[in-house]
Amino acid sequence: MNKIYETQISDKKWLTLGLISDVGWLTYFAGMALYMINGADGLGTVILSATFLLGWLCILAMLIGIIELVSQRIRKLNRRLKKSQLVIGFGFVVYGSLAGCLLSAASVVTDILFGYETGMCLAAQCVMAAGAFICFAFGLPIMRSFKPEEQ
Repeated sequence: MNKIYETQISDKKWLTLGLISDVGWLTYFAGMALYMINGADGLGTVILSATFLLGWLCILAMLIGIIELVSQRIRKLNRRLKKSQLVIGFGFVVYGSLAGCLLSAASVVTDILFGYETGMCLAAQCVMAAGAFICFAFGLPIMRSFKPEEQ
């Protein structure tokens, strides 16, 4: 049984939260680009590689969600969704950004404690953490506004 979920969130709130959330994932992607460009030296290479691969998994999850949300928008389904559409769209974006935030924040702490990364990599990780947090914090209220439709 595939329930239908519907939101009654106002257009103004939807647009505001959505645009700020979009700024968040774009910031995360920009931070990942900086991270890719600058690399690391010495002991940090192994940590960089693991963090880099996990960061790409977070980006992949967010991209799957973004593609699904755009597809829903094109089909005019953005206010009434099946549970699977809600999970693939908003779920992947929101929880992919949460994972990206936690991963980036853990990397920042590791970098500071052990001094593995270059200064630019540390800055890129901070940008990634901030962007992912913004995406999560402003995307979650939209996702949570969807309630099961009464039959």
